[in-house]
Amino acid sequence: MLGSRLFPSPISSCSPTILQFPAEPTRAVHTLRIMTTQLLQEASQIIPNPQLLINVVSKRVRQLGLGHRPMVETGPRASLTDIALKEIIAGKLTFEEQSASTDGA
Repeated sequence: MLGSRLFPSPISSCSPTILQFPAEPTRAVHTLRIMTTQLLQEASQIIPNPQLLINVVSKRVRQLGLGHRPMVETGPRASLTDIALKEIIAGKLTFEEQSASTDGA
C-alpha cells in the first residue's frame, strides 16, 4: 500500500520521519528562469515600453489560460508567459494603440 510507505504506523516506529528537501532549486528551474529572462529581453526590443509589454503579455496569458491555441511552436514545459513572449518575438502578436476620441465616446 502506498499510504503505509508515506506515513509509517506509530507501532512500527517511535521516532518521527524527517523528509529531506534540496536546499537549492534544481537546475531545470534555474534554466527556465534564464530562458524567460532572455525571452523578456528579446520581446522588450519589439515593444520597448515596459508597461505596454506587460499589458500585452498579461492579456495574451489570460487568453491562453482560457484555452486559446498558441500561435508558435511550444515545448512541453513552456509556461503561458513564455508562449506569449515567443509570440511577440515571432511577430505573431502585436498591439494597436487606441487614440482618445474627441467626442467623449
